[in-house]
Amino acid sequence: MSLPTPLSLLTIALGLTSVFSQNCRCTSGSGCWPSDSEFQTLASKVSQPLIHPVPPATPCYDSAAGNCSDVLAGWYNGIWRSDQSGAAEHTNYETYTFPNGTIQGCYLNTTLGIPCEQGNVPVIGVDARTPGDIQEAVKFAADHNLRLVIKNTGWVKPLFP
Repeated sequence: MSLPTPLSLLTIALGLTSVFSQNCRCTSGSGCWPSDSEFQTLASKVSQPLIHPVPPATPCYDSAAGNCSDVLAGWYNGIWRSDQSGAAEHTNYETYTFPNGTIQGCYLNTTLGIPCEQGNVPVIGVDARTPGDIQEAVKFAADHNLRLVIKNTGWVKPLFP
């Protein structure tokens, strides 16, 4: 596998929430979902600990998850959003719309009275820093029939062109 260098931070998210159970890929909460020991094996093969992305508005619902003031200040900032493993560039990509029209997500406006839910944010990921990390994540996803989502934070200018 040939990659541009230097390698930027790349998050490879494995699987999505159980709302996708009607699709052909294995999803969180399904009987086919990998066991904790299988995820521990994956974790032993990659250079960084596995990550567990949450929707970026989560701290506004649960103060133990972070500072809501930071979320409010960064919500529309692309750099802040790229640093949040559960955030997408556009907030609508963080929600999931069911066939019946209902939506699952975690909204910045907590006064709506809607609970903060995982929505379309992957439940586990690999913080890929090396080509080997990428290879292991892709192989794991293929071996376990998981959806694969790639979040790239951008390219870093090489020091020596």
